[in-house]
Amino acid sequence: MTVLGRHNRPLADSPALDMPYNALPGVDEDAFVRPNIPVWACTSDLAATASGVAIGTRIYLRKGDVVTNISFVSGNTAENTPTHRAHALYDPDGNLLAQTADQLTAAWAANSALKLALTAPVTIQKDGWYIVATTTTATTAVNSLVGAAPIVTATAVVHTGSKALGFTFGSALGGTFPATTGAQTGVAKCPLAIVS
Repeated sequence: MTVLGRHNRPLADSPALDMPYNALPGVDEDAFVRPNIPVWACTSDLAATASGVAIGTRIYLRKGDVVTNISFVSGNTAENTPTHRAHALYDPDGNLLAQTADQLTAAWAANSALKLALTAPVTIQKDGWYIVATTTTATTAVNSLVGAAPIVTATAVVHTGSKALGFTFGSALGGTFPATTGAQTGVAKCPLAIVS
């Protein structure tokens, strides 16, 4: 096998061919850190979902990836009086694989990443578009999120079988995700999510 161009190591089975691949400036190329969208595409402060409703987005994961943590980034609006919060990982069909512990009243400041550990690491069994989600229950206000604001109808129908990049599901979740997402309501917002 030869080394090509600027690549200083063989490309076969290289994470450089993953999609997307560590699109985070400064992150070691060999570290497993996978964002759902490039950070340069995060130009929007996405309006908050309703209290107790989950917002999900799709992220491409490869067989053998081990997901231990999920991060979301809050926008300009901080939550007010939170009572529950958690992140979760679902398979491509919307079945719950794992979630984080309920963070209860722990604060999440505006414009900051919230990295939470899953209750147990998940080893991905096959390549595919998995779902990561976050939910916050708050007495007064749910935080906004950093991400992209695509036109929901366009992202859901760009090709036969394509799905919305961002969607909401559930109600009154209270920090516990359902076993399946159930109905997914496409929304014109795709929050930045990072798994590691």
